[in-house]
Amino acid sequence: MSLNRVDHARRSFSFRLNLWYTAFLTVAFCSLFAAAYLVLASQIRQKDKEIIAAKLEECRAWFVAGGLGLMKDRFLNSGDNSQNAFMLRVVGINGQIQYFSIPLGWEESDRQQFEAAVRQSDPRWLELPSKNRRNEWIFARTRLSESLLLEIGKSRENPEEVLAPFRIVFSSVMAGAVLIGFLGGAWLTQRSFRPVRQVMQTARGIIETGQMSARVITPRTGDELDELVSLFNRMLEKNEALIRGMREALDNVAHDLRTPMARLRGTAEMALQSASDNPEACREALADSMEESERVLTMLKTLMDVSEAETGTMRLNSEPFDASSLVRDVLDLYQIVAEEKQVSLQAQAPEGLVLEADRIRLQQVLANLVDNALKYTPAGGRVEVSASADATRLWLAVKDNGMGIPEEELPRIWERLYRGDKSRSQKGLGLGLCLVKAVVQAHGGQVEVSSRPNEGSVFTVQLPRGRVGVKPAA
Repeated sequence: MSLNRVDHARRSFSFRLNLWYTAFLTVAFCSLFAAAYLVLASQIRQKDKEIIAAKLEECRAWFVAGGLGLMKDRFLNSGDNSQNAFMLRVVGINGQIQYFSIPLGWEESDRQQFEAAVRQSDPRWLELPSKNRRNEWIFARTRLSESLLLEIGKSRENPEEVLAPFRIVFSSVMAGAVLIGFLGGAWLTQRSFRPVRQVMQTARGIIETGQMSARVITPRTGDELDELVSLFNRMLEKNEALIRGMREALDNVAHDLRTPMARLRGTAEMALQSASDNPEACREALADSMEESERVLTMLKTLMDVSEAETGTMRLNSEPFDASSLVRDVLDLYQIVAEEKQVSLQAQAPEGLVLEADRIRLQQVLANLVDNALKYTPAGGRVEVSASADATRLWLAVKDNGMGIPEEELPRIWERLYRGDKSRSQKGLGLGLCLVKAVVQAHGGQVEVSSRPNEGSVFTVQLPRGRVGVKPAA
């Protein structure tokens, strides 16, 4: 393996996670060992203290039963070989030794150390190291009478020496456990982070090749990484759809701009050819040019509005207003158009349907729907605009009995610059319904359509009412 790959692996998050896991495992093992070690050492010391305390009580009982003589006799002739295991000393108040029994292993240096320690303090319990350092002495004292003190000591192996094999075994087991933990952690992290590496590989491949169709294989484990992969794939699908839509939109814009731009060029050329002898033709050419430029500007502005609404950057100036006034204003705006086309334009919007939203944008939505209805409704037809609401939602519906929309075209009517076969005979940019959907969704609502060919269409806008009960501004 090259140094670069080793360095990359060392800096990877999975490697650091494995190190954290191994460090935690090591600390946990060491903590458990330390706790067990302290408990064992404490129990060893406590056991020796219990033995000496029991011998103290036994000697005191002998003393109470028969005095110092009986106590010495019982101590020397006891079946547990006490005279070789315990140091026993009886001392008077004046420091005079009444009796002294020295056990096996007792050396003069131990005796001198013991007597020096007793002179310096008067402890009930005393622990002293022996000369060889492998053993240590533990002493206890109690009062036999007002004039006598009883001192009993016992040699024991140093708990540190007793527990030395335990430490060696633990060190060996600990080294193996840490190694196994590190290798097992490396395997687990590599396996767990496989979906993340697949996401990285897919993203790197998309960046290098530009192929948005690539997807990550979903692990189907039902955990957070499974959800991450699913969300990443959904994001790729969204991005692919957006890019495809942008390409289609650019193609459509280029196609739709070609005609007005060609007209502008042709009109300008005609004006230049007749500029010297026909001023009226120049003025007419300028008027045509302004009309075509206005068409182009309208298309571009609408596309910008759609993009802002879809990306969530459209500024909405929300304020409370009565939906019935919105319906009336839009119908007043199109009343003349309806009369020219001989189409009946009606409204059903009761007063008091208060809505908190951007009035100008919603007026644009309703105007586009009414304009479409009038455009595709023949003479003698009818267009109805209605409004209704409940406690939290408000509905605006535009119904006509015009040519209708074929079922196969219904899913595509919301796309940018899409125009059905029957609608190409009418003037339009193919952006009205796309803008309607984008603005409604920017308000947190939704728009639906139901239609049958030659029977008409119904467009329904559903909007949240915002702060229910708020009164419209005067």
